[in-house]
Amino acid sequence: MAHLLDPEPLMPRATHRQTVARLAALAQADGWTPWRLVRTTAAECGVSLLHGSRLARGWTLQDATARLADIGLRATVQQLSAWEQGTTRPSDPALDALCRLYLTRPDRLGYGADYTPAGHDRLPVPGLHAPAPENRSPVSAPLRPDQAAILRGLLGQMGLSLSAPVLAALACARQDMTTTLAGTLAGTTVDQWERTAAEYDLAYQHSPPARILADSVLDFIEVREMLDRRQPTDHRARLCHVAARLAATAGIALVAMGEHREARSWYQCAQLAAEETGDRALRAWLLAREAVIPMYYGTPAAAAQLAERARVVAGSTVCAAAAWAPALEARALARLGRADDARAAMTRAQRAFARLGAEHTGDLAYGYTERQLQWHIGSMHTTLGDTRRARSALDQALGMYAPGEYLDRALIALDQAAGLLKVGEISAAAQAGMVAVATLPAEHRTGIVLTRAREVAAAVPQRAVRMPMVAELREMLALPT
Repeated sequence: MAHLLDPEPLMPRATHRQTVARLAALAQADGWTPWRLVRTTAAECGVSLLHGSRLARGWTLQDATARLADIGLRATVQQLSAWEQGTTRPSDPALDALCRLYLTRPDRLGYGADYTPAGHDRLPVPGLHAPAPENRSPVSAPLRPDQAAILRGLLGQMGLSLSAPVLAALACARQDMTTTLAGTLAGTTVDQWERTAAEYDLAYQHSPPARILADSVLDFIEVREMLDRRQPTDHRARLCHVAARLAATAGIALVAMGEHREARSWYQCAQLAAEETGDRALRAWLLAREAVIPMYYGTPAAAAQLAERARVVAGSTVCAAAAWAPALEARALARLGRADDARAAMTRAQRAFARLGAEHTGDLAYGYTERQLQWHIGSMHTTLGDTRRARSALDQALGMYAPGEYLDRALIALDQAAGLLKVGEISAAAQAGMVAVATLPAEHRTGIVLTRAREVAAAVPQRAVRMPMVAELREMLALPT
């Protein structure tokens, strides 16, 4: 029996596909804004603005619900179809998620009205490059002094949280780059900038996330300003590569600080830059980086899906993501209880790792090292309850890190604590969790570490939550006893 609410259960209608393809060609030729493409699509297809937002991106209902799951909203195909057809209305949290998904406001999805003055629609459709006039003015002005001061002020926040002005300054910097990349790009001599981006490899583990964030965004802004000027074509591609790495570095810092929604936007901005380079390995690496977000802040299914996409994009390319992506996939599959699939994915990761050269295994932020592989093997075995193999791999990984390499060491120690819980050593597990958090300098005691620590604490059996060591751990993490 046909579903009453869903005339288009899996794919857009053929007539819709033809209309969307024709409008996309017009948008590319004339440099339409995303909003113009959405409203024209909705009008010509005779659908709601919410429906038009999806059609304009070429997504099926299943595509859209999968992306909603990535940002934390579980919705069925039938629910989304009902919202699009106006038979039901999304809740406020669901509407907020839809706005994040389509990067827009409620009124542009058909909910409420907009009273903003005209002239605010300047961003072209991503990926559609209109020819630039010979003497065009810069797309956007350099960062204002107050915004630069806000970003430098991150260094005084100890990396524990981000205020609204800081997040606004970050968004401004990212949106400026997105605007620049959506138009005609140029380049300049970038040897120094390539060295600057590479220096973040070494800073990733040692420097506080707030410092990494402030420095990388300030560098990112300077690169964006160069991309806004006419440059030789080969330099343009290299600058885009630098921009992608700097945007991803900001994303790494934001993930560490617990600002995963903003981090996802920076990874998407980095993908836009990466598309200008034609670098398959870079695109796969960015997807793998994004998969870390649902690994710690979302659902294992979303993490597995993103990791699989990264593996597919990497293909047969010999690159860090070819090994890292299946390792992430294995950890996510283990959390889903798919033990055989998880082990098979980890075997793929180990085989891909064996093909990597020193240029892919010699750094932390942009490569994939032996110690990271051992950690991920241990993490997978911890989840699967194979504590002997887990302990061996995690001990081996931890021994490869220097004392000042804080982030990975803390996460490995918390995996070890989770392993102790698996064998019933509850007090020892709580103590290990406390040590992992308490020995971190304050500026490194950030969102990703605390999230993982709370996950370990939440795994303590209810009968044991009043044990002295467990109660002390929960108090440290501000959890109820």
